[in-house]
Amino acid sequence: MNRLLGRRHGLSIAALVLASLPVLVLLPLGVMWLWQRGGVLAWIAAAAVCFFIAGLLLGAARRPRARSTDGAQRHDPAAPPDADWGAHDKAAWQRVLAFSEGVSGEILNDQQAAIATARAVIVEVATHYRPAEAQPILQFTLPEALLLIERISRRSRRVIIDAVPGSRRLRIGQLLWLNEARRTAMAVAHTGGRVWRVGLWVFNPFAAVFSEARRTLQGFATSGLSALLADRVARIVVEEVGRAAINLYSGRLKADIDELGDDRLAAPAPPPPPPRILIAGKVNAGKSSLLNALSGEVQAAVDVLPATDRANAYVLAESGGRPAIELIDSVGLDRPERIDALAALAAGSDLVVWVSAANNAARELDRALLDRLRAHFRDDPTLDMPPVLVVMSHIDRLRPFAEWSPPYDVENPQGTKAGNIRAAMEALAQDLGVALGDVVPARLDHDHLYNIDAIWSAILAWQDEARRGQLLRILRLGGRGGGFAEVARQMVGAGRLITATLSRSLKAREHDDDAQAS
Repeated sequence: MNRLLGRRHGLSIAALVLASLPVLVLLPLGVMWLWQRGGVLAWIAAAAVCFFIAGLLLGAARRPRARSTDGAQRHDPAAPPDADWGAHDKAAWQRVLAFSEGVSGEILNDQQAAIATARAVIVEVATHYRPAEAQPILQFTLPEALLLIERISRRSRRVIIDAVPGSRRLRIGQLLWLNEARRTAMAVAHTGGRVWRVGLWVFNPFAAVFSEARRTLQGFATSGLSALLADRVARIVVEEVGRAAINLYSGRLKADIDELGDDRLAAPAPPPPPPRILIAGKVNAGKSSLLNALSGEVQAAVDVLPATDRANAYVLAESGGRPAIELIDSVGLDRPERIDALAALAAGSDLVVWVSAANNAARELDRALLDRLRAHFRDDPTLDMPPVLVVMSHIDRLRPFAEWSPPYDVENPQGTKAGNIRAAMEALAQDLGVALGDVVPARLDHDHLYNIDAIWSAILAWQDEARRGQLLRILRLGGRGGGFAEVARQMVGAGRLITATLSRSLKAREHDDDAQAS
C-alpha cells in the first residue's frame, strides 16, 4: 500500500477520511432528523467543504515531486536497484526512475499508450548501454529474450500463487465465466440505478437533488484518489519494465547460472571459482613480493630484473577465515607497448591490486595503464570495471631513511616518517586517480613485512564487489556461443527433433490405416 500511494500516502488517507466522513454519519435516521429540523442544507454545505478540501489534498499529493539540491528528482525508497547491479546499471536505473516520474495512470486504460510507454522505457535503457547503435533496442539474442520471458513468467507465477486467492483451483474457463458474470451484474446495476434515479426525481425531487449533489461531491474526491493510485501503478509498471530491460541489455541474461554445469540434468552446477585478483604494477614495484607475502610462502621469484616474463596464476586455498582466491602475477609494466595486453588481463579479473613504489614519483606508465583500463570499460558499458586497490610499497625508503619504527598511524600522523607516508599516499592517490581510502601503505621485504593484514582487510572489503563482477563475467562467458561446434550440435539436435516428429507421424498414420482396414 505504501508503494502504491508513495511518500504522500498520508495526504491520500486524510482525503479519504474527509470524503467518507459526511456519508458515514448520514444514516437513514440522521436524514430523517435533519429533514424534520430543516438542517439538510447545512449538511450539504459542510459536506461540500469537506469534499473540496479532500480534492485540494489529493491535488497536492499528485503534484510533481520537488527536486533535490543536486537536481535529481526524489523517488520513493521502495523501488531500490537490484543488489548485484554495478555503477553503470544503477545509472540506468536512475534514468528509469526519472522516466517513470512523467508517466500518467491514463496509460492503464489505453493499450496502445501502454505499449508505447513500455517501448519508450526499453529504448531509454537500450540507448544507455548501446549509445552508438542505430537500433539499440534490437541488440540482444533470442536465447536472452527467452530467458527474460522465463524469469518474468516464473516471478509472475510466484506472485499469483502468493497473492491471488484460489489461483491453484480456479481454472481459466471459470475465470472467463466470472468476468462475464461481473459485466452482466454491473450492467444490471447500472440500469437499475438509472431507473431508481429517474423514479426519485418523479416522487421526491428534493431527495433527488440531495442524492445527485452527494454523488457529484463524492465522485470529486474518489476520482482524485483513483487517479493517484493509477499514477502509482503506472509508475510501478514502468519501473518493472525498466528493471527487466536493464537485466537484458547489461548482459546478465547471456546464460542462466543453473545452466553452467556440464551435466545440466543429473548434477547441479559446480561452485564458482575463487575471485581472480590481478597483481599489477611497474617493474620492481614489489608485485611478486606482495604475492609471496599474501600466500605466506615463496610463490614467485624476487629479483632486481623482471623475473615474471608472463602472467602466472597461483590459487590460495581457504585458510584462517580467509576465502580462497586466485592471484595473477602479471608482467611488470616497463614500456607503453605492454599497456594493452595488461589492460586486457585486468578486464578479465575481479579485483586489481596495483603496486606502486612510494619512493618513485614517475608514475606516467601507471596512470596510462589505469586510464586505458577505464577507457576499456567506458567503451563497453555492459561491463563493470573491477575495483582497483593500490598497495604503496617501499615506505621504508621514505625520509628519514634510517628510521623504521612501525606501526605508523597515517590517519593521525605523528613524526616525520608518518607524515611523509601520509603525504606519499595523498600524492599517489592523486597521480593514479583513486580514492585515498583505496591506498594501503606497506613494506614487502620478506624479513620486514609490514601492514599485510591491512592489505588482506582491504581485499576482503572488496570481496562482495569482486564476486558480483565475477558472476557477471561467468554469465557472459557461459552465454558465448555460435561457434562451429555449437552449430553442429544444434543441427544434430534439429535433425533428431525432425526425425522423431516424422517417426511419430508415420506411426500414427499406420495405426489409422490398420484401424480402417479392420
